[in-house]
Amino acid sequence: MKKSDETASRDATLLDRLAREAANLTARERELADVLSRGYPHVLLESATALAARHGTSASTVVRLFAKLGYTSYADAQREARAGVTAMLPTAGQRAPATIGGKRTLRACVDDALLHDQHNLAATRESLDLAAFEAVARLLAGPRGRLFVLAQKNSAPVGAWLALHLNMCRPRVQELGSGAVTATDAMLWVEPDDVLLTFSIRRYSAAPVQIARVFRKCGARVVAICDSPAAPLVPLSDHHLLVRTTNASPFDSYTAAFFLCNALVSAVAQLRHPDVIEALQRRDTLWEAFEADLDEGMCRD
Repeated sequence: MKKSDETASRDATLLDRLAREAANLTARERELADVLSRGYPHVLLESATALAARHGTSASTVVRLFAKLGYTSYADAQREARAGVTAMLPTAGQRAPATIGGKRTLRACVDDALLHDQHNLAATRESLDLAAFEAVARLLAGPRGRLFVLAQKNSAPVGAWLALHLNMCRPRVQELGSGAVTATDAMLWVEPDDVLLTFSIRRYSAAPVQIARVFRKCGARVVAICDSPAAPLVPLSDHHLLVRTTNASPFDSYTAAFFLCNALVSAVAQLRHPDVIEALQRRDTLWEAFEADLDEGMCRD
């Protein structure tokens, strides 16, 4: 099977798989398939044992059916179902009833988190527009202008990590709205050579959209990292990159966002490698000086 066929098969929903395998199902499996078709995706939010007991079959029949449909496990099908349910629900409060299982063990919480993040990483990589990624990396590595990083709400830790590491790779990196300089004050001096890198993960905030419009009006470039091509920042961006954020809990997962930012930092460092090596060596020297001063002061005390 070619890679594109494998990806298509992996991305097929339960309903797609049931339709594809309908002729190969046993009578008992067809009865279960009918239940799944009518109740999908919510029917998969309970365990295989509970599903079997509710519909008069055995857990082994449930497990065999999902193996025949091409799932690696029943848990993988549940991950897909949770993603389908939560994709329609914008807030953690709305997603909580569908993602917090009353009978789920704490070990299952660990396994579910791993399963979702593995899928988020794979899906983000497989759907990555490499031409857009390269364009963004070259834009971030450019020698002219300032780079502003804007991340609000739950994206803030990712934005702070990205700004911290890009600052080691190039000069004039600033977290927009961080510290004493507010976004409004910083935008007084936006110039055409500047770049805004901003995040847009649901629930979508109005501020990044308004700030992106100011940058565009000033002739500056806008890069957006989003969770959907329908995010309101996409039409305002020169380039956008997408990340998957589905999770087994009510809260979005930012593992794939960190992966994408890690890849961007690596690409910028590669593009600027002589300058980055020199900058990191200067950073080591600065750290040695500060640590020496601190050690001497502690000894005197």
